[in-house]
Amino acid sequence: MEKVSIVIPVYNVEEYLQYSVGSLRQQTYSNIEIILVDDGSTDRSGEICDQYAQEDDRIRVFHVENGGQSRARNIGVQQASSDWIMFLDADDYYNTKAVEYLVALKDQYAVDLVVTSIVEVRDHQTDLIAGDLPLEDSKKLDRHAALLHMFYGNSVGTHPGGKLYKKEILLQHPYPEGMIYEDLAIAYEHIAACKEIAVGNQHLYKYYRRAGSTVNSKYSDRLLNFYKAMEWNRAYVERDYPDDVEMKKAVNARYVFNGFHIVHAMLGSHMYKEIKKIRRDYSHYFGTIVLDKHITTKNKLKYVLFLCSPRLYDIVRKKIG
Repeated sequence: MEKVSIVIPVYNVEEYLQYSVGSLRQQTYSNIEIILVDDGSTDRSGEICDQYAQEDDRIRVFHVENGGQSRARNIGVQQASSDWIMFLDADDYYNTKAVEYLVALKDQYAVDLVVTSIVEVRDHQTDLIAGDLPLEDSKKLDRHAALLHMFYGNSVGTHPGGKLYKKEILLQHPYPEGMIYEDLAIAYEHIAACKEIAVGNQHLYKYYRRAGSTVNSKYSDRLLNFYKAMEWNRAYVERDYPDDVEMKKAVNARYVFNGFHIVHAMLGSHMYKEIKKIRRDYSHYFGTIVLDKHITTKNKLKYVLFLCSPRLYDIVRKKIG
């Protein structure tokens, strides 16, 4: 049984550690180490981490100066004593069979990266599933197919949660520090480092979202890191697939639909002049978006409605949630 290291960046999350760390301490796969990187917390988070380490010898704690989530992740990877890495954000949690399932997929397909989807939740409830999780509906994707899936946001996401990585991939391609959308900025390289990846159909990573947090989000200039991350992705594609029209269409789809996060924040802050510029930019992709068979009808309607009227789009968005 190979050891797996799970890295949790910790910053002022004292009320959530019982759920994130608790879900790991209950894992059915026992050969794990839990690496808590206290990123300069100013609440009791660091103290709670130390307490957990005293209770469970699988837990290791590192207290560092505040440097952001990416730096904390990178430190955790560097300190890991195993060749296999998972990540967990401190306010999220895992199904208790998550590690067991990901390792089983890694062994079945002999790959260096295993991917599962995350599911959004509004509370913290530990999932206890009797019996083994089925592997039958899982699959293996080659590098090209995996990247297309990532850009379209299908079965392969950019968030590191719900994934099992060979450590050397993360050492070669660490998370960029000092920016948000760091996952989007580097996920391409993690996939491109693999000849093939395994994709599981179980949703074992529980992403905790506070009610109303999406609709009520406000604009910050930090959100513009999204465009920097997309520039990196376009450069990756130009480097590896310069003549691949399909891959470039997929990048455009990611640019448009992930960019709606910024649109929503701007709408929440009544930045209609800036939204007009985005609307004009998005109109350039009309021909490829509406004809792209990989994009759902719902997303196409969302896109067209925004082009017709951002204000009407905002009204509809708030009504449907």
